[in-house]
Amino acid sequence: MGLVMGAVGNLIKFEPKGLANPLQKAEIATDPVCGMSVDTEKGLTTEYEGKSYYFCSPHCQATFEKEAQKYAAGEHMAGIKERMNSVFRYAFVDMVKEIGPELLLGLALAALVAAIDPVGNFVGAHFGGGFGYLFSLIFGIIMYICSTASVPLVHAFVSQGMNIGAGMVLLLVGPITSWGTILVLRKEFGGKTLLVYLGVVSTLALTLGYCFSIL
Repeated sequence: MGLVMGAVGNLIKFEPKGLANPLQKAEIATDPVCGMSVDTEKGLTTEYEGKSYYFCSPHCQATFEKEAQKYAAGEHMAGIKERMNSVFRYAFVDMVKEIGPELLLGLALAALVAAIDPVGNFVGAHFGGGFGYLFSLIFGIIMYICSTASVPLVHAFVSQGMNIGAGMVLLLVGPITSWGTILVLRKEFGGKTLLVYLGVVSTLALTLGYCFSIL
């Protein structure tokens, strides 16, 4: 889906509103704590004595803020050990904090579908056929469901009678679209690009979901 959307995107002529020049390159800064390269447009930032410092992770930002004078003066040179500590802390602490609430929400919704009979009966009665595809497509486009949380939720839907192809549609569409994504795309790239994006995503998701159901 990503390759097809990228290929289609190359055929669309547009000028992003966020950049004065569409060929303008991102400005790269160096994280003063771990030494990693950071995109100034996307990285975390902290102001200290009138200067902006950019960080690759919340851990590096918090470390800098504790001893800003030392890091700002360039007295600290991150070694391999500290860089590895930063990587593992982000992977097993910071990231867990970020996706934890969404994962718990997915598990809670999955438990709701699987444990409450009226909800399960409704899913089995209405989502076993074509309507399940429509529900998965619309629900997945509008609501953001992270890839981790979507798995238990879709499993609960399928176990209660949802068409397995419709479940695959939700797995594909949920993590890549949301109402926020739609608004940002429309603002930055225009309505035409947004419609093409949604059309390609919807067509591919429905096609792949149907193919999955007949395997």
